[in-house]
Amino acid sequence: PGGEMGLRSAGIMNTDQDREPSRINARGGLGAVMGGKQLKAIVLETSQGQEPALTDQQLFKAAEKYYTRELLGHPQTTTFAEYGTAAMTMMCDVFGGLPTRNFSSGHFDGAEKISGEALRDELLARGGYSNPTHACMAGCTIRCSNRYGDVGGEKVVSPIEYETIALVGSNLGIESLEEIARLNYQINDLGLDTIEVGAALGVAAEAGYMTFGDSAGAQALLDEVRSGSALGRLLGNGAGLTGQVLGVRRTPVVKGQAISAYDPRAIKGTGVTYATSPQGADHTAGLTIRAKINHLDPEGQAEISRNAQINMAGYDTLGVCIFAGFGFAEAPGALRDLIRGRYGWDPGENVLSDLGRETLKLERQFNHAAGFRPADDRLPEWMTEEPLPPHNSTFDVPDQDLDQIFDLLD
Repeated sequence: PGGEMGLRSAGIMNTDQDREPSRINARGGLGAVMGGKQLKAIVLETSQGQEPALTDQQLFKAAEKYYTRELLGHPQTTTFAEYGTAAMTMMCDVFGGLPTRNFSSGHFDGAEKISGEALRDELLARGGYSNPTHACMAGCTIRCSNRYGDVGGEKVVSPIEYETIALVGSNLGIESLEEIARLNYQINDLGLDTIEVGAALGVAAEAGYMTFGDSAGAQALLDEVRSGSALGRLLGNGAGLTGQVLGVRRTPVVKGQAISAYDPRAIKGTGVTYATSPQGADHTAGLTIRAKINHLDPEGQAEISRNAQINMAGYDTLGVCIFAGFGFAEAPGALRDLIRGRYGWDPGENVLSDLGRETLKLERQFNHAAGFRPADDRLPEWMTEEPLPPHNSTFDVPDQDLDQIFDLLD
């Protein structure tokens, strides 16, 4: 109902290969756009579908085999297959960047209880519906999804992802995977973004509308959203509006969109991405946590972020999962040959960066026409002033670096 209610955190729910309507185009309020157009659903008739023609089948198949081999051999593929994106929980906690109690800390005492390792052990022990290694779509070789069942083996939700574990878990002080999964299901059932809603609930907790660590209190607030009450509509419209109305300064948003599960004071390159990405505070626009740098040092973070944003914009334009990058990084030329084999034209050696640069320029032009200016490419002021435990760091990347980050796109 979130889209029909016109809530800004509403997404578009997609069915996966198990016909679970739980894969969501979550960010940016796309569900509200559909609701505003009174568009209930988009149905694709695929029974008469055909595989796309290949211009050079031999080249395409060779590139596909090469790429798949390198992807499966990458250690990160094994990690995601075993633990899913929840593998990031302990990594972010060690970095001091795990959102905790409305972004008041980067360390959560209960992190191990909601980690990828704990999730895998729990799902294997429960059996039945539960599965820690699951493909959300046919043909996926990474299989980073999962299915979470209760102690009786019955379905609770699929999937439970790191972003949800952090924003609906540690960010709310909740250290039970079962409780997070049930809140995850309710947010899905409302058709809303777990990142945006989790951030809004954290702001509400800061304002005293629930107690940190109280999943029943979080559920009660979700019931308000479902009922369409004034408080519920406020929460369903996201963290930014919730913080503004409730008078909470510590509101984690950029360009009106909630910051995702990597606190930018501890992972500063991602903070640059949050600030400058045309998509707002979106980790998929250019996550830098795997860069081999000192993430607490402001020096050089803009360059790391720019390169990540270019690559991610390229993958988005191609319709490629961002995790596919592990394979393409190990299989030089595979992306070029896949495109050549499919379409018959040579995109050149730098197809990914060429597409990424062009996409970012177009997105920035759109944002400029919509009224965004360099002053909007900033993190919330409190993040530059309020130290984040345990490293007591602030976001101190110079404004000049943010303003000049895209000067080299042309």
